[in-house]
Amino acid sequence: MKKKTFLFSILSLTMTITVGATSASTSKTSENIIISQRSGGSATVGESFNVPKGWGHVKLRMKNHSDHPVRVSLTHDSSNKLYIDALVITPHDTVTWKSTDEGITNGMRSGDYTLQWRGSEYKVNGETWGVADSQPGNL
Repeated sequence: MKKKTFLFSILSLTMTITVGATSASTSKTSENIIISQRSGGSATVGESFNVPKGWGHVKLRMKNHSDHPVRVSLTHDSSNKLYIDALVITPHDTVTWKSTDEGITNGMRSGDYTLQWRGSEYKVNGETWGVADSQPGNL
């Protein structure tokens, strides 16, 4: 009986390690989404996301669902470096921003970022989707 319990424990542990290793290996190579978020509720809304080290080529798609224009800014949290400065998105429009289009050929800094939406006196109703990659041509 003890042998069966021991063998079952080893088998369960092996399966857990295999599933964990499979999940960990596919997440960085096939899944490069860094943000997928719907934001709203107030006139200023901040969204946070992280750019992993070595994955500094970024593409963001921002959709303004409101009836009023919004301004969007992107700041690297630890350095306060501003990557997007008050980009205007008209009502019901979508803007795609690529770091490579901005002349950032070596990639953006890794770390935490804040994407801030400002709707002046109107509530923000926006959506952001973004990916990062190690190669600029993969965006």
